[in-house]
Amino acid sequence: MLRLAAATASDIGRREGLDLGDLSPYQRRDRRARRSRGGKPTVLQAVTRFATMGLRIPRERALAHAQRWAASPITEPDEALEWISLLGLGGLDGALRLRRKGVTPAMEKTRRESEEQARRDARAAQDRVWAEIAARYRPGIAAQLRLNGCTPDMLDRLINGKTADQLLREGRPVQIVINALRDTHG
Repeated sequence: MLRLAAATASDIGRREGLDLGDLSPYQRRDRRARRSRGGKPTVLQAVTRFATMGLRIPRERALAHAQRWAASPITEPDEALEWISLLGLGGLDGALRLRRKGVTPAMEKTRRESEEQARRDARAAQDRVWAEIAARYRPGIAAQLRLNGCTPDMLDRLINGKTADQLLREGRPVQIVINALRDTHG
């Protein structure tokens, strides 16, 4: 016995004269929109998306900034986003100035990181100096000196024939020494 193949939905629809619409295989639809494979976002799209989603600014303001970035000589969306992450959304002029000097976003990032590291190192060195000073005197004296704007080199200044360091070691009141330092400093 010859067995007939089961009719597909499209065969039945054709035979009955029905329009069944798109019968392509079912594809799950994500909530997120998918980008087409070949299309890379433009600077305008990338900056607008970053500003609205990442920085959470209103779409109108984001679009105004994005239009400025899109009108600039920066044509790569990734480069624009790197400059924005370094200089901020309003940093287009700075980005163009650095770009004219041949600076890339990676070079600028490295420069900024090394500056930050130098600041941290200087702060750590200053903290070590103040820790040594704190060990010389009664508790709280070094903190009081530091809060009043005194620097370690100010402790070597002469006040009535003695250094500020000597006066503090002798137990003179800190505020009197601070006031005397201000008088000799100003």
